[in-house]
Amino acid sequence: MARQGCPMHETEIQTIVRLLASTDMSLLIIAERTGRSHAAIAAINRRFQIREYGGRRSSWALGGPASSATPKSDPQRVAV
Repeated sequence: MARQGCPMHETEIQTIVRLLASTDMSLLIIAERTGRSHAAIAAINRRFQIREYGGRRSSWALGGPASSATPKSDPQRVAV
């Protein structure tokens, strides 16, 4: 079950960014695998602009470079 309202550590965010950029797993599957909510995964995707869905749910194009995706707030913990 996903945890709600818990801050994410930098390593968790990097794992999610890596999964979004390098796999074809859906947001729901990534959420289940990481123990986070679908909304949290979608928020990370929007924040780092990894996948561009263009109004579609089943297909996407990769956005900006995921390797340069770094949070702009406290590097130790980021609440999503």
